[in-house]
Amino acid sequence: MDEADLANDRAEQFTTDALKLARAKMDAAPSTGICQSCRDAIEVERLHANPAARLCRDCAAEEEADRKRRQKVGG
Repeated sequence: MDEADLANDRAEQFTTDALKLARAKMDAAPSTGICQSCRDAIEVERLHANPAARLCRDCAAEEEADRKRRQKVGG
């Protein structure tokens, strides 16, 4: 397989992955607008960017920090 074939395969995979992600976003249930963690309202800007957001900006940042911490320590 030459470089052109590899580039075409990568482009095709990228397109396929992008379409799958777009489809998943469309299929995601819209948010209730209430953070599932702190029960405050989710920011309007956040809901415009991600209508399926389940956490407010602060809780999402905290959850992401916790996830990274767990990855770092291995559990």
